[in-house]
Amino acid sequence: MEEKTNMVNIFDTANELAHQMVETDEYKELKAAVEALKADEIAVKLFREFQSSQAAAQQKAAQGTELSEDEMNKIQDMAKQVSAQPSIVKLMEKEQRMNQMIQQIDQNVTSPIRGLYADLFEAPADK
Repeated sequence: MEEKTNMVNIFDTANELAHQMVETDEYKELKAAVEALKADEIAVKLFREFQSSQAAAQQKAAQGTELSEDEMNKIQDMAKQVSAQPSIVKLMEKEQRMNQMIQQIDQNVTSPIRGLYADLFEAPADK
């Protein structure tokens, strides 16, 4: 019965973390960047197309299929267009900042697990 209580507590902690996350500058800035992008229909369309192209390219790569020269050129052209859209550039900057915070949180949360395996990867001491 105690195990169930511990699980509830850890999920309560995760929920609290989610509530705290929306109070961070990183989240607030990302939210503002998303809202700014939504206000620009042309940028939204380009953003969607770029995201779709990237996802298709990643799926091909995961399957071991190379992109054609036309596909590569299309993605490069879209990347140039995206980099010329201030609202998309700002959104990507804010996404990166948010992802950095999430990675730091992940490092903290998974630290005990990495610690369990640490001695498995250390060189054996000479006896």
